[in-house]
Amino acid sequence: MVPIVLSPTVKFKLETPHEEVRLPETKAEFRELLDRAEAGNADAQYLAACTYRAQGDELMDELRALPSGSPNLRAPYHIGDRNPLSDGAQNYYRSAFTWFQKAAAQGNPDALYALSCCYSRGEGTAEFPEKGRELLNEAAEKGCFCAQFDLGMLYYQGYGEKNAAGESIGFVEQDFGKAVFWLQKAAAQGDAMALYFLGKCCEEGTGTEQNQTLAVGFYLRSAELDNPWAQCALGRCYEHGIGTEKDLDQAREYYALAAETGDEEALEALGRL
Repeated sequence: MVPIVLSPTVKFKLETPHEEVRLPETKAEFRELLDRAEAGNADAQYLAACTYRAQGDELMDELRALPSGSPNLRAPYHIGDRNPLSDGAQNYYRSAFTWFQKAAAQGNPDALYALSCCYSRGEGTAEFPEKGRELLNEAAEKGCFCAQFDLGMLYYQGYGEKNAAGESIGFVEQDFGKAVFWLQKAAAQGDAMALYFLGKCCEEGTGTEQNQTLAVGFYLRSAELDNPWAQCALGRCYEHGIGTEKDLDQAREYYALAAETGDEEALEALGRL
């Protein structure tokens, strides 16, 4: 059991690096960014990598949008039948990977996290889960809230299966205590999903002592950041009096907020109430 040291009464406000990074919008702006990146500026290297990755994602979205059976939708790696969209995306991903490497080598935590994703997904490089996990740990240790959340969820869910010999490449054993530890790190930086899952752990007594009042506090902080999962959880808590006084008006209010995003559980609850 890992004790909860984070107070849900803290008011969280999203600051950089939570905000979306601003990517260059013109060729001239991108050229200036590349000049700074080539001069060794780690922040510019990271932004250059993000720009290339965004271009790769755009091509992949275009590829996925093609209708089934389209003559333009070909197996991306079939020899002699290459798909230009997929090939172009991989070229962008390779450029992104190179710049993420340069920024990560200078200790940029966001670049370390992005590089871990590249290895885990095989974007711009060969898929290498163990390397991805190693970099994920390093980025989390350096304070990247995205890495802290991902690491927490990796332990929360567990990953992979062991074979008959008890071995498995990339296997991560479920460990709720470690999950709570890293979720607290991400929640302390105002990560809405980390706050929600921390509340869930408190409500259920998963990896920490059960404390439903504390759970409601974390759900409230997460709901303030417009997280529909937390809004729905609050609706349930107020509906059934979990960790708080039963209040059907409050329950309807939070269910309604979650329902605006199409949350099925919230929509069902509103119909019930």
